[in-house]
Amino acid sequence: MKRLAQKFLHLSRRPEARHVGILTSGSIVAQVVLLATTPWLSRLFAPESFGLFSLMLSISTIGGAVGGLCYEVAVILPRSRRAALSLYRLAFALSLIVPCLVTGLLALVQHLFPMLLGRTLTADFYLYCLAATALTTQINVLCYGHSRAGQYGPISVNKVTQTLLPAALQIGLAYLGMAAEGLRLTRRLPRGYRLRDMTQARVADMAAAGRTYKDFLLQVPRQFLVRGATMLPAALLLGSYGPTVAGLYFFAQRLIERPGMLLGDSLTRVPMKQFALRVQARKPLTRAALLYTVAVGAPVIMGVGLLALTAHPLFHFVFGARWEPAAGYAVVLAGWAAIRLTSLPMATLTTVLRVQKMSFWVDALFSARVAVIPLMAAHHASALAAVAAFCGLSVVYHLIIVGVGLFASLRYDRALEPAPATFVRTGETYG
Repeated sequence: MKRLAQKFLHLSRRPEARHVGILTSGSIVAQVVLLATTPWLSRLFAPESFGLFSLMLSISTIGGAVGGLCYEVAVILPRSRRAALSLYRLAFALSLIVPCLVTGLLALVQHLFPMLLGRTLTADFYLYCLAATALTTQINVLCYGHSRAGQYGPISVNKVTQTLLPAALQIGLAYLGMAAEGLRLTRRLPRGYRLRDMTQARVADMAAAGRTYKDFLLQVPRQFLVRGATMLPAALLLGSYGPTVAGLYFFAQRLIERPGMLLGDSLTRVPMKQFALRVQARKPLTRAALLYTVAVGAPVIMGVGLLALTAHPLFHFVFGARWEPAAGYAVVLAGWAAIRLTSLPMATLTTVLRVQKMSFWVDALFSARVAVIPLMAAHHASALAAVAAFCGLSVVYHLIIVGVGLFASLRYDRALEPAPATFVRTGETYG
C-alpha cells in the first residue's frame, strides 16, 4: 500500500499531472458556469424547448466528431513536425467540406423517413446545423494543434468559453432575440499551425500524410457509431416519447454528460500524448494506463454516489418542481458517465497503438444499443426504464473497450521484452 502511495505521489509530480490539472481546472470552472446558468435557463425555457434544442446539438456533435475525417486525432502521434503539420492542415481543410456532407445526409434521412423524429425540419434548422458542425470540427482541430504543442492553457480557457458564451447566447435570445459567440483557440498557436499559415499548405504533403495515416479513416465510422450512441438517445426520445420527455432527458444530460465530456477531454488528450511518447521511446504502457485508470475512477465513482443520494431534492430546490423528474435521468446517466470516464485512459490505447480495427467491430455491435429506446417505447415501457436499459448496455460496451485496450497494451509490452539469452555448449542449446 505504501509503495502504491509512493507511485501516486511520483505520478502527481510529473509534467503530465500538471497538464491534466490545467485542463481539469478549465473543466471545473466550465461546470461551475454550467450549474450557475442552468437554474436561470430552466426558468426561461420549458422542457419542450430543451427537447428540440437537443436535436440540433446531437447532429452538430456527431458531425463535428468526423468533420476532419479524424485526421486531427493523428496530429499527436508522428515524430516528424512536417507530418504532424500536414495532418493538421488536412483536417482543417476537410472541416470546410465534410460538414456540408453531414448536413446533406441529415436532409436525405429526413426526406426518406419524415416521421423518424416526429416532426419536419425547417431550412433554418439545416443552416444552424451546418454552421454548428463546421465550428465544432474546427474547434477539435485547433485543440489537437495545441495538444501537439503541449499548450493546454488555451484548451482550458476554451472549455469555459464554450460553456459560458452559449449559455449567455441562450439567455440573450430569451430576452432580446440576438447574441454572439467567440473563441480564443486561434491565439498562441506555434508557427505553422496558425490560421494565416494555412496558405502555405501543400496538397502533396497533405496527401502523403493522409496516405500514411489512412488507418485513421476507420475512426470516422467509429466516431459516427460512438458519438451517435451518445447523442442520439435524445432524438429517439423526442420521436418515441415526445418533446417533454426529450427535454427532461437533455436537461439531465446537460448537467451530467456535458461536464463529463469536458472532463473526458482532459482525461483523453494528456494520456494519449504521454502514451504516444512512451511508444516513441519504446517504454511499457500497461502499468501507466492502469495507474491513470485507478486515479480517475476513485473520485468519479464517489461523486456518482453523492449525486444518487441528493438528486431529487437538489433538482426540486434549484430548478423548480417541473424539472424534478429530470433527477431520475441524471442518476442513471451519472452511473454510465462514471464508467465511461474511468475507461478513457485505457480506451486511448486503441488509438495510440493503432488497433482501430480491433475495436471497430465492438463499436459496430454495440451501436445498435440505441434501438432499445424505441423498442421499449413500442412495448409501453417508461422513458426512464428505456434510458436505464440503454445506459446498462453502454456500461457493458465501455468495459469491453477497456478489455481491448488492456489486451493491446499487454501485447505491446510483451513485444518490448528482450529475447531470452541463448548459450551454446557442446552442441546443445539452452534457453
